[in-house]
Amino acid sequence: MSATNLDPEEQAALLALDALEADEQADAELRHGAFPAELAAAAAALADATELPPPAELRGRVLGEARRRRPPGRPVHAPTPCSPQEAYERTVADFAALLAGLEAEDWQQPAHEDHGTVKDLVAHLVGVERLSLGWLDPEHPSDEGVDVDHLTATRPAIDEFHDTDPIGVAARWERAAWAVAEVARRGDPGRPVHFHDLVGDVGALLVMRTFELWAHGMDIALATGRPLPALDDERMAMMSGRLMAALPLALAFRGTPVPQARVRFVLTGRAGGTYDVPFGAPGTQPPVTLTLVTDAVAICRVAARRLPVADLPVTADGDHALAGAVLAAVDAFARD
Repeated sequence: MSATNLDPEEQAALLALDALEADEQADAELRHGAFPAELAAAAAALADATELPPPAELRGRVLGEARRRRPPGRPVHAPTPCSPQEAYERTVADFAALLAGLEAEDWQQPAHEDHGTVKDLVAHLVGVERLSLGWLDPEHPSDEGVDVDHLTATRPAIDEFHDTDPIGVAARWERAAWAVAEVARRGDPGRPVHFHDLVGDVGALLVMRTFELWAHGMDIALATGRPLPALDDERMAMMSGRLMAALPLALAFRGTPVPQARVRFVLTGRAGGTYDVPFGAPGTQPPVTLTLVTDAVAICRVAARRLPVADLPVTADGDHALAGAVLAAVDAFARD
């Protein structure tokens, strides 16, 4: 039988059969009866006769349309990262709601190894907001200076509020936090701003503060038997993206020798994405020597020091020594 004298329906059936894998063809024969050998041969001949190379421009058109529909490295329907300002303000609102739901006995629960009870932890945050106001507002510099330890710098605030009722401490923190948000909105957002021994811009400070409030929200939730706070996808996308951009600086900050390499992070989850992080001399694009696959929220918890890096579920493909060095630096900028 010639493939050329079949009617269109027969040709379609033969092509469909030839497209099946061998095991699928066997399954089709069991369900519909043995397929004549001469027809199977005709199907193969028809496929060979009709095979054409794709147009030369097809690859470029397909890739161009794919990139138009979805930027490389971002999942389908990926959330748009919010701004650091919006992330901080949303997290202030979430943290205030958490405090408003606490019972009297919750405030006395031990929440942090260094700061103490839930009440002491919130008093610590009053001190952090005061420091942040001083760093953001040059006209009202902080009395605490710049290069100070995060824990000892806020000890005076914890002592100050020792005899204050918890509701009063929460109110003082919330007023100070919204004052930080207001000052952050004013002036040049690119102006240099300190955060203890670190220097960045306004956005960098707000990202650090968002991480801190989220971390201490987790502390309070664990201390009082509540679910861990879950940030929305827009905040997590912003935080994980900022974390990826900061990783080369994190290695340098830790004093880890910076290799000439490029690490591909594949962050899973709704706020995930793919990031190629270059290490080494600026402006170079070495080949990818390591791919790390992990969850976007989990690696941000590592960055906040609320998940040990040893407990991070991660798959490494490539240079395992480099993987260890990079993951060990993820929490370099956490100050607790």
